[in-house]
Amino acid sequence: MKNFLLLITGIIIFISVPIVVFFFGQQQELRKKAAPATTLSIQPNVTSVPVGETVIWKILINTGENKVASVKVSLLFDQTKFEAQSITNSTLAPRILNQGTVGLGTATITVAAQNTTKPITGQGEIAVLRLKALSPSSAPVTVQFAPDTFAAGIGEQTVNVLTGTEPGSITITGGDQSALSSSSVTTTPVPTGTPLSPTPTPTTKPLESMYSQPATASALTLSIDTEATRGGKPLIHGTATPGATLTIVVYSVTPQTIVVTANSSGNWQTTPMTALASGTYTVVVTALHPTAGTSETLSSSFTIGGGIGGAEVTEATGEALPESGSAKTTLILLILGSTLIVAGTISFALKHYEYS
Repeated sequence: MKNFLLLITGIIIFISVPIVVFFFGQQQELRKKAAPATTLSIQPNVTSVPVGETVIWKILINTGENKVASVKVSLLFDQTKFEAQSITNSTLAPRILNQGTVGLGTATITVAAQNTTKPITGQGEIAVLRLKALSPSSAPVTVQFAPDTFAAGIGEQTVNVLTGTEPGSITITGGDQSALSSSSVTTTPVPTGTPLSPTPTPTTKPLESMYSQPATASALTLSIDTEATRGGKPLIHGTATPGATLTIVVYSVTPQTIVVTANSSGNWQTTPMTALASGTYTVVVTALHPTAGTSETLSSSFTIGGGIGGAEVTEATGEALPESGSAKTTLILLILGSTLIVAGTISFALKHYEYS
């Protein structure tokens, strides 16, 4: 009778321990979502530059614990002090989603990681801006990030993981101003000195309002169809300014880029070109305004389950990126350990019973 009770006890322990471990492993299998911790900064290659020379500004990122899919870099500067030459991507962001554009006091580019298996992580350079110095300054002149700068995270607590930005500044010294066609006009009259003296604040305020004007609050929207199967091709749709050009990037092992145009009512829609397998995906949408040339960016995540061809798409609310193998390995080791412990306990109990 005692042998039977010991056997039943061992079986119960043997079954209950793996079950508890399994549910605990389910909690640990998905990595804890990291809080937004990404920062951007601007670093010029020199501390001062003479008029007529070009300055190289590095756009640096520090992702902290985040995994970043793409970054929209929007910069503002004093157009009377600098003339934008170009803006392009750099080593840590090998892909360009939206080509760099420069204007009067503005520069914008959207850069991205190679794919979801190689996100942007750590610290490094994601873009390079080149500005030509136009006129001398009595104080450092600032280049700063515009309010619509955006960093799209992969499987994080929020879509935009950007928490802070740091501007860069440089002093422009006197130089050969005869090389600048407009220098004699912009520097000799007294009135031009008035708006130029408070360089950082007055010049950025009108630029910010000018930059955000075409966006008209939330003109761009993004939704992902979570009801239809669609054979691994969820419907991605939304609204934007009528006539806007939308670049949609679906981040998978091989990112899929689709370009569509919003119709006269501002509606747009598309599906992935290639069916998606089970997993969590991030979609980044950038809308280019048809007349102003400015852009907006939105991002969202979704999960596909059930494999290619019969995938059910559900919103990835609270789903994190799995760390492959972590739960399985833990479960196997604990089952083996539990088996040895239970077997040893039963063996010891049986021997003790025989001796007694």
